Amino acid sequence: MRATRRLPPLSQNRVMARRHRAALYAGSLLSCAALLSPLSHVADGRLSVHMLEEMLVLAVVIPLLAYGVSPMLSGRAASWLHLVVGMLALNAVLFGSQLPTVVDLASRNVVFREAAQAVFLMGAFLFWWPVVRRDGLSPIAKIGYLMVAGVPPTIPGITLALSHHLFYHAYRSLEDQQVAGLLLFGTAKFALVAGTFVLLWRLLTPQPEPPDRDDRQSPAGDLPPAAPAWLWRLDEELPAEAGRLRLPVGAGR
Repeated sequence: MRATRRLPPLSQNRVMARRHRAALYAGSLLSCAALLSPLSHVADGRLSVHMLEEMLVLAVVIPLLAYGVSPMLSGRAASWLHLVVGMLALNAVLFGSQLPTVVDLASRNVVFREAAQAVFLMGAFLFWWPVVRRDGLSPIAKIGYLMVAGVPPTIPGITLALSHHLFYHAYRSLEDQQVAGLLLFGTAKFALVAGTFVLLWRLLTPQPEPPDRDDRQSPAGDLPPAAPAWLWRLDEELPAEAGRLRLPVGAGR
């Protein structure tokens, strides 16, 4: 007979629903603050501010939005496919958004800049989606995914931070370009390391009501509630042995 999965209590569902709604609201407000506020106008003149805007979207806005909409989206593709697509999307948006041709054209053409921002948002969402999903990957697989994905972003960040000549015609400050490289390198690493620590914390946190492998009701005693079912059997009486004649053991001479 197929075992049925026990559904969580209704109060727990409501708490999780409030968490998802709060994350969705916070991500929406931060996205408006990053993309529609005066910060976007300041980013037209300074590459470091433009990089700060992109890193805010990548490290804070998109994870909140992805976590908020995760209950409404059901994953149908295989888990490994999400991993490959997520890594390719992250590298594509990070490397592509730093190309001199893309940056210079986005500073002159408003339509192209909006399209580039939409592509950046979509790529960041595809990257964070395997991490925020509750089904599919195990926590260990998610941690490995973040560790592997954190290697490629070091290349454009270090290149801009250690550069001694300008790459962009729209931004003519070498110091500003180096600060932008440090922001790209540091923020991308911080986001991935922070996600890893969150997964580790959730993995190491003990469950309040672990599943019992025995259908019998556990007796109340001095043992902790989280003790496995087999540990309770140590307090039980030993089964009666079959009736047999017990002979005294003689002492050795």
